[in-house]
Amino acid sequence: MSTDRDTVQSYDAAAAEYAAEAAAMPEWVASEIEAFVAGLGGAGRVLEIGSGGGRDALDFEARGISVRRTDVSRGFVSLLHAQGFEADLLDPLTDDLADPQRPGVPYDGVWACACLIHAARADFGTVLGRLAGATRPGGRLHVSVRDGDGEDVSVRGSGAVSRRYSETYWREPALRAALTEAGWAVEEVRRCMGRPDDWWLSVRARRA
Repeated sequence: MSTDRDTVQSYDAAAAEYAAEAAAMPEWVASEIEAFVAGLGGAGRVLEIGSGGGRDALDFEARGISVRRTDVSRGFVSLLHAQGFEADLLDPLTDDLADPQRPGVPYDGVWACACLIHAARADFGTVLGRLAGATRPGGRLHVSVRDGDGEDVSVRGSGAVSRRYSETYWREPALRAALTEAGWAVEEVRRCMGRPDDWWLSVRARRA
């Protein structure tokens, strides 16, 4: 999804470390999972974009939701395979989104938590539109992006173990417009805090 090469390589090189850092479920993500599962009626098949270390998928499966795990990083896909899970290397901008386990059947929802921050602004609407095309009418969407303006590059660690991540920031009006144009009916956008001064826009939407 036009995620720059340094970002993908950073995740590839530090997949296990990142997964350990993200293992604890933030309260705002837990709230979004509750709302998402309620919107699905407690059942369904979900496409997860950016599965990472697999934290959210485990929570969904414990609630009776079937999850297709995917990630753009080979490091995360390999990590999930090593843990015994099925997972697919998938770029939502360019790859076929159809579910190999259910040919011709659309997903009941898409979960894209804190991963599309790495999508270039010019590609964001295209990704949202492709996800809508893979989802049944009335199906659910969660997507969360950083609240702010412009684009940035964050660097974690130092020297040989430094990790570089490109990030795109959004304000609510532009985010709502992009979602609507892509075929999603926005129900709510919540402003949530992760770490101190780390604000997210968390979207609850359905396939129009």
